[in-house]
Amino acid sequence: MDIGALGLYMCLFIALYFEVFLLISFIEHAPSKKEDALPRHYPSVSILVPCFNEEKTLAHTVESLLALQYPQDKLQIVVIDDGSRDATQAIGRDYAHRYPESILFLQKKNGGKYTALNLGIEHSHGEIVGCLDADSFAAKDALIEAVKRFESDENIMAITPVMQVYKPRTALERMQSVEYTFGIFYKKMFDNLSAINVLPGPFSLYKREVFKQIGPFRHAHNAEDMEIAFRMHSHGLRIVNAHTSFVYTTVPNTLRTLLRQRIRWSQGFLRNARDYKHMFFNPRFGNFGMLILPFALTGFFAGTYTALYAAYHLLSLVSSRVTDTTATGIPPHLPDPAALNWFYINTDMMLFIVLVVLCLTVVSIILGSRIAQTRLPLKSFVAYFALFGFIAPLWLLRSLWGALLARESAWR
Repeated sequence: MDIGALGLYMCLFIALYFEVFLLISFIEHAPSKKEDALPRHYPSVSILVPCFNEEKTLAHTVESLLALQYPQDKLQIVVIDDGSRDATQAIGRDYAHRYPESILFLQKKNGGKYTALNLGIEHSHGEIVGCLDADSFAAKDALIEAVKRFESDENIMAITPVMQVYKPRTALERMQSVEYTFGIFYKKMFDNLSAINVLPGPFSLYKREVFKQIGPFRHAHNAEDMEIAFRMHSHGLRIVNAHTSFVYTTVPNTLRTLLRQRIRWSQGFLRNARDYKHMFFNPRFGNFGMLILPFALTGFFAGTYTALYAAYHLLSLVSSRVTDTTATGIPPHLPDPAALNWFYINTDMMLFIVLVVLCLTVVSIILGSRIAQTRLPLKSFVAYFALFGFIAPLWLLRSLWGALLARESAWR
């Protein structure tokens, strides 16, 4: 066995071990069903909507907040325009004029999402502070379900929702819808381990004392939602997932915008992992430091290595076929399926492990869809397995290259 194959075996073993571990966690702590009970207490809530050139979706975002099933005198919506150059400002001002008791509009020079959030925190007054990206939309009962989760344990300091793709239409969007559903399963399992690693922009909620205790959002390499989760864990603050609180987000519909988004996420993870390297394998930080951070970093490099290994062998195969064709003059052809003896199925161990990993991935996606109370059509699975393996290596390699060269990615 060559060194390259040995490395691939290690990568596959890591993936297999992690998926089995999470599935066991799911069996031990299966999520409960949504209950009809209302919260005993309705704390005041401020939802911050940072926006930059979001004229296409801002109105829908604000309308989803106005439609929340929550006492209106307890809900404040703060729209913060981060120096937009389109009609975002006009839309925000119009809503603030129409709903002066519920909506506050703030405008500032462009400085990045974290500066918009911090300005919103300064001008808000809710006991709970939430964030909703201006391209995302909350379900009507999303806030009530999150508040009920806060009520379940006074030590809970922040909550993440169940995030789904809003009306996927193209193959690229369908691929992401399956990926997000996979992430729903992961997020709930990380909750079981008290090791949630990111508080995403779409409808994450914080108790106000979080910011008093650990400070405001930071630039954090344009990954402020990840860095604040790291910082909360470093201070021993508990983050949980409200698996009955649903939010929907639009996703990139072109390869260019998707790669730009994922490069920002991946570079943000690598650089924040470096900034919080003291947490790795540190038992003081529980499962987050001992398990999730090491696995996440190992998974990044394992995915990159697997992509390079597969690309190398694919190019070698193509080169070999071209050489054979040039030498013999016989064009390459596919074998006749009728002549195939199915008794001689490839029983290579690596192929077996790959198939097991793929099967466990499908199981995890199905469990994620059960948590999200949705069903994924077959064409979404086809899009995911046909596209993800080719697209993900592009952002992994580009992110690693950018991190090595210390290049910053942009919010937009």
